[in-house]
Amino acid sequence: MATIKGVYEELKKMKRKGVDIGMFGESYIEMFEKDKEQPTTKEITVSFIKNKNGGNNGDS
Repeated sequence: MATIKGVYEELKKMKRKGVDIGMFGESYIEMFEKDKEQPTTKEITVSFIKNKNGGNNGDS
């Protein structure tokens, strides 16, 4: 049974040798390499807390 990484490595070898791996092979390589990249975005959570005195910032 092949592993995902094993298939990726075999496709890369075939591509280096000049074998036509087709659109599926190209997509598989792109998917695997993109999955290895470090994320460039970070998820954050923001909360809004309304001022207790109605939002007048203490002016009343």
